[in-house]
Amino acid sequence: MGKSKMKSLLKKKEEEEELFSFADLPEHVVIKIIEMVPARYLYNTFRFICNSWNDMITSAQFTAQNTTVNQTKSELFIQIAVTWRKQDYKVKLLEMDHKGLDFKSEDFYTRMGKIRSSCDGLILVVNKNINGNGIGILYVQNLLTRSSLSLPKCPSDCRHEQCGAAIGFDHSKKQYKVVHMCADQFGYEIFTLGGSDDSWKRIPGPFEESYDRPFNGETFRWGDPVLINGQVMHWYVDSDEYAVSMNISDEKTYRTYFPDIGQEIDKERYKLLEMGRYLAFVYKVSSSQIDVWILKDYCHGQNCWVKRHSMIKESMNYIKSSSSSSSSKTSSKLQDHNPLPDFMRLFPVASLRDGEVIVFMHQTSKNVSGCLYFYEIRHMELKKFNLRMRDRSSFVPHRSSLIHWKHEKELLPKSS
Repeated sequence: MGKSKMKSLLKKKEEEEELFSFADLPEHVVIKIIEMVPARYLYNTFRFICNSWNDMITSAQFTAQNTTVNQTKSELFIQIAVTWRKQDYKVKLLEMDHKGLDFKSEDFYTRMGKIRSSCDGLILVVNKNINGNGIGILYVQNLLTRSSLSLPKCPSDCRHEQCGAAIGFDHSKKQYKVVHMCADQFGYEIFTLGGSDDSWKRIPGPFEESYDRPFNGETFRWGDPVLINGQVMHWYVDSDEYAVSMNISDEKTYRTYFPDIGQEIDKERYKLLEMGRYLAFVYKVSSSQIDVWILKDYCHGQNCWVKRHSMIKESMNYIKSSSSSSSSKTSSKLQDHNPLPDFMRLFPVASLRDGEVIVFMHQTSKNVSGCLYFYEIRHMELKKFNLRMRDRSSFVPHRSSLIHWKHEKELLPKSS
């Protein structure tokens, strides 16, 4: 018998033994292993292996467990407005590798409404082209399972052009909720998906009197909140002291005060992000230093901020932008044609992989945006990507899930 044939037979035998070993495992062990597989692979591949696997993967119990186990957000929606009225968006989906700073890119849709928020694989989208009258319609969708539902019109008659909205998960009632804010004097509007009624609930805004506001009521516009652990929302309110926060379980608002950074906070220099299921306060100290603070306590009492990391220009590794086929590392002393960016022109827009990676957008001049930079905290590496951005670009971290429904009342909750 030839050597090549012998190797082929041995390889076949090893594969058969591996299959036998997997099939010989107890059923609960097999299920635990499959639960850890990312939702995209389960839905697009694994469920087609056999009917029993399809029934298991699409069951409510398995969906809930898979959603709970796979919490890492490694995907990023980048939306670029294609019209000056911001009604149509081109959407690009980036999927980060498990290690390093490389990613895969996919144009998800040519045009779609604006994605405002993501929670457990569900995205909250505003689309102005559904009814043809230019008034925005909010809807919730799972792009993987293609489940979708439209929300009723908000009591505030908001056009969803200059407002803040997000979808979150109430762990106590095991329900998904959409929270909307367009004007604090009108108050918050909350819609419960799969709730007992098909209507919005209105609760008072965070400021009892107009003079309590830290912003100019005539010029300030609410934005989308930062969602932490799927449950706590934090809004930027043009303050150098605090953000306005809400736990959607009790639907009460409170103030989250910023860390003591040893100097007066310039509200033009900070950005709030979600990093590893914690609230992060990212502050540009100077043109060569950016500090990252993490809020370790969500309670209404004293906040516990911890400085997690300092980005120091002189001590980081810089990976020069290059073609997709190759890249080269350099020290911080680079050629003049490809220098490290001025940190004051870097704007943090998202974090990925449980807070291991921070995504920055570079602003070349006022209202003109340039490329993206990805920074990996563990290895202190900064990498430039020549993805051309615009000033109206928006960024939403995301992870896929198996959540699906045929009717709103059947919306599958996850376990807490």
